[in-house]
Amino acid sequence: MLNKQYLPILCILAISVIFNSCSLFTENEDDEIIYEDPVDVSHFSIANYPKVDGSTSCHPLQIVIACEILDVEYQWYEGFDGMLRIWPSDDDSTKDGDIEYIYNIQHAGTHGSYVNLIEDSVDLIIAARLPSEDELILADSLNINISTKAIALDAFVFILNTQNSVNNLSVEQIRGIYSGAITNWNSVSGDNAAINPYQRNKNSGSQELMESLVMIGLPMVEAPDLLVLGSMMGPINRLNEDPYGLGYTVYFFNNYMAQRNQIKLCSVNGVFPDPQSISSGSYIYTTMVYAAIRSTLNVDGTAFTLWKWLQTEIGQQTVGESGYIPYLE
Repeated sequence: MLNKQYLPILCILAISVIFNSCSLFTENEDDEIIYEDPVDVSHFSIANYPKVDGSTSCHPLQIVIACEILDVEYQWYEGFDGMLRIWPSDDDSTKDGDIEYIYNIQHAGTHGSYVNLIEDSVDLIIAARLPSEDELILADSLNINISTKAIALDAFVFILNTQNSVNNLSVEQIRGIYSGAITNWNSVSGDNAAINPYQRNKNSGSQELMESLVMIGLPMVEAPDLLVLGSMMGPINRLNEDPYGLGYTVYFFNNYMAQRNQIKLCSVNGVFPDPQSISSGSYIYTTMVYAAIRSTLNVDGTAFTLWKWLQTEIGQQTVGESGYIPYLE
């Protein structure tokens, strides 16, 4: 249904995990499809469609899933904020009720969606990371276990203004910049100019990935409010204007939802993030996108059925149609 120029066609096998309270358990180590096709979703309608939520960057995927299941055409649109999103096409008047329902599917962001899942406001979320420590503490306080499955590949990426002469940073250089040890671009083969290291707010998907994947216990430099940004568009907007800034986000968001001519991706350890390096795992910060549910979810309900369907070959094909790299081949 979607213009094929948006569709990566690469797949990869990886691992999937379950968070059970504050403990991590590995599941399906043989990487086989968990549920054999078909998982029947033909009975889904706007009357019984699951209550869903998720990360900002995963919203297009959520909309593609709903459109595929409810048989609604869709396409990319540019929003008032300059962000590109997938929305239903208005061409089919017989689908007005379904279209309106899908338009009302919103995402509260990574942290907000995990909180909503834990507090039983929604039944399934699609998130760009696993639950954070704070979210697991909340789940444990309410005696809730969260089950997660990887359904797509993404990558944690660093972004620069195109006027910046730097195109590659090592892991240690990035850690040095964000710990405050490196403060000038000339220390990393760039211009003689101060580095503006933009950060995200605590518990945001990007900030949790930065701390868990890159800093790994190394404290980040205390940044003024000007450098701590509260939305995914924050780093994009700042880097679009700042030739000496450095920011981070996820690959799908940068390349599909927030395309800017003045922003470029930065190689890490000499490897540029693209579908090939992400699917092969050669890019060091390849990440997973997860479908998450409460482990006590009714197994006969549509939310659990959707969770199973996303792990089938047909579900994975739908993941690919959104532009994400499917998790299973």
